[in-house]
Amino acid sequence: MKEVRLPQFYEQAESVWKKFLQALPVIVFFLILFYSVIYLFGMQYTMIVSLVTVVFQVNYKKRNIPAGALAKLLIQQIFLLCLAYTATWNIILSLLLNLVVPFWLIFTKASQFNQLGYFSTLMTFTFMQFIPADWGGFITQFEAMVFCCIFVFITIRLYQYINRGRQSICTERKIMQLFGCTLEKFLNGQDIRGDLRELFRLQRVLYQEANNKRGKKHIVTSEGKLQYMFALLIQRTLYLVSTQSSIIMPSDEQARSLALATAHYMQTAGNIDFLSGIRSGNRSLKKEGRRLLTEAEKENDIFHRHIANFFRMFLFILHQSEIKDRGILSEQWEVPPKHRFRERILARFRPDTFEMRFALRMSVVLMAGMTFNLLSKDSHSYWFVMNAFLLLRPMYEDSNYRMRTRFLGTAAGCVIVALILPFCNTMSSHLILAGIMVTCMYTATPGTIIHALFVTCFALSMTTLAIGETMAVFLRMAYIVSAVLFVLVINRFFFPTSLVSQVRYNLQLLFHMHHMYLRMLEDSLTNQLDYWRICDAQIQYHTALAQIRNDLPKVEKDEKDRSYYNRILNITWCMASEIQQMFFQIKHKKRGAEARKIMEQYILYTDYVLNQIQEMLHLKKEKKLKNIEEMKYQRYIEGEPELSSLMTQYARNLSRLYVLVLKRVRNEY
Repeated sequence: MKEVRLPQFYEQAESVWKKFLQALPVIVFFLILFYSVIYLFGMQYTMIVSLVTVVFQVNYKKRNIPAGALAKLLIQQIFLLCLAYTATWNIILSLLLNLVVPFWLIFTKASQFNQLGYFSTLMTFTFMQFIPADWGGFITQFEAMVFCCIFVFITIRLYQYINRGRQSICTERKIMQLFGCTLEKFLNGQDIRGDLRELFRLQRVLYQEANNKRGKKHIVTSEGKLQYMFALLIQRTLYLVSTQSSIIMPSDEQARSLALATAHYMQTAGNIDFLSGIRSGNRSLKKEGRRLLTEAEKENDIFHRHIANFFRMFLFILHQSEIKDRGILSEQWEVPPKHRFRERILARFRPDTFEMRFALRMSVVLMAGMTFNLLSKDSHSYWFVMNAFLLLRPMYEDSNYRMRTRFLGTAAGCVIVALILPFCNTMSSHLILAGIMVTCMYTATPGTIIHALFVTCFALSMTTLAIGETMAVFLRMAYIVSAVLFVLVINRFFFPTSLVSQVRYNLQLLFHMHHMYLRMLEDSLTNQLDYWRICDAQIQYHTALAQIRNDLPKVEKDEKDRSYYNRILNITWCMASEIQQMFFQIKHKKRGAEARKIMEQYILYTDYVLNQIQEMLHLKKEKKLKNIEEMKYQRYIEGEPELSSLMTQYARNLSRLYVLVLKRVRNEY
C-alpha cells in the first residue's frame, strides 16, 4: 500500500512545488506591496493591493508590452477608483454607475472569445465601493492607488528587462519550427498526423492573438496585422499539406531538393524573432528566401507555384515588419466611422449576444449588492456583493462550479481559522499568518476548493483584528450562502448563458460568416477589396471555430456526436480556406461580363445550399436570398484554371457537408 502511495505523494509534491515557483513573482510582489501599504497608509487600504496584483499577474509575462499601454491601463485603474468613490455618495449614483460601468467595461474589454477581459478593471470599480469613505479617506485611497500603480509599472518593466533573454518563444516561431520539421517528415514518408494537429492548434492560437490586437481606428494594430498575415500564410500552407498533399509532393529530385530546402528554411526562421523588426536577424532570412523564390519561379507547375507563393508572402511579411515605426496600416485597413459604431457597439446591443446578456446579469448583481451594502449597518456587508461578483461568471456551468467550490472552501477555511487563531494573539502573528495564506492562495489553482480555503483564511486573519473570531466566521458563512443563492437565481432566470447555447450560437456564427464571405466575394467582382472587412471576417471566423473546438468535448459527451460535429468543422475550415484564396484570385484580374455572371450565379447557388444545411441543423436561416430558378450553375471559368480549381473544390466540400448533415437527419450517420 505504501509503495503505491509514495510515488503519488512525490508527484503531487513536485506539482505543488512547480506551481509555487510559477507563482513566486506574484507572491513576492503581493507581500512587498501588502506590508508597504500597511506601513505607509494603514491596514484599511490593503484591498488596493489585491486589485493591482491582478493587474500585475495578468501583464507581467506579456511579451514587449509597451510602456504607454501599461501606463494607460494603470491610469484607468485610478479613474475607476474615482468612479467607485462617486458611486458611494448616494443610492441614485450607485444604481446609475453600477448599471453603466459594467456595460462599458464588458463591451470594450470582453467578448465571447475573451470572456474574462473585463475582470481586473471591473473588480477595481466594484471592490473600491465596499467601504464608503469621506473626502479625507478618499485622498488617502487615491494616494495608495497611485503608489501601487507606480510600483506595478516599475516592477513589470524591471521584470521584462531582467527576463528579456528568457521570454517564451512566440507562436509564430513555434509554427515555423514545427512546420519545417513536419514538411521534412512528410517528404521522408513519415507519419505527420500528430504534427498537423498541433499546427492546427497553433494556427487557431495565432488568430486569437491577432483578435486581441484589434485597434480603435484600424481593424488591427500594426503588430496585429503582421500576426494576421502570418496566420493567413500558415492557413494556406496547412490547407495544401492536409487536404491537397499531392500538390506539394515533388515530382523529381530537383523539386525534392527545393522542398527540403524550404523545410530547413522554416526551421531556421523558427530560431529568429522575425516579426520583431530587427534587421540584423531578418537580413539572412531575406537573402535565402529570395534565392529559394528565384529557384521556385524557374518552373511553372503547380508545385513550384505554391512554393513561390509561400516565399512571396513570407518575404512581404518580413519587409512589413521592418518598416520604421510600424507604419504599415494603410487606408484599406481603416474601419469607416459608421462601421466602427455599428459593428462594435450597436451589433452587441442584442439580447442574443454574449456581451449583452452577461452585462445585464452583472449590472443587476452589482446594483442589488451595492444597494444592500449602502443600506446595511454591518461593516462587513460587502462580503455579500464581493462573493456575488466573484461567483458570477459568463458561463452558467463555470458559475455553478464556483458556487460549489467557494462554499466548500469557505466552510473549510472557517474551520481551519477557528483552530489556528487561538494561537495568534498579536497583530504581528496575524500579519505573518496572512502572508502564509497569501503564499498558499497564489500557489493554488484559482476557482478550486483549496484556493477558496486559503482566500477565506487570509480574509479572516485580517478581519479578526477588528471583530471577534466567532462573529467573523458566522458573517463569512452567512454572506457566502446568501451570495450563492442570489447568483443561482440570477443565472437561472435572468438572461442565462450556458455552454451549450454558446456553442450553438458560435455554430450559427460560422455559417453566417460563410454567407458573409460569399457577399464579399460578390462585391469584389466590381469593387476594390476592403482589407479591414476581410481581416475582421477571418479573425472572427477562426476565433469562433477555435472556441467551438475547445468547448465541444464539454457539451457533447457521446463520441459519435463529437465526431459528427468535428467533421462539420473540418469541412467548413476547408471551405473557408478555399473562399479566402478566391478573394485574392479575383483581386488580381479584371473580368468580363460573362465571367462575372458565372461567379454571381455560383455564389447564389452556394448561398441556397448553405441555407438548406442550416435548416437541417435547426439553425437560423439567412434572409434576403435571391431566387435561383432558371439560373445556370457552373463551377469553372474559361482561362481561369486556379480560380476554377478553387470553385470546384469548394463545391465538392459543400456537397460533402450537405450529404453528411442529410445522413444525420435521416439517422444514417
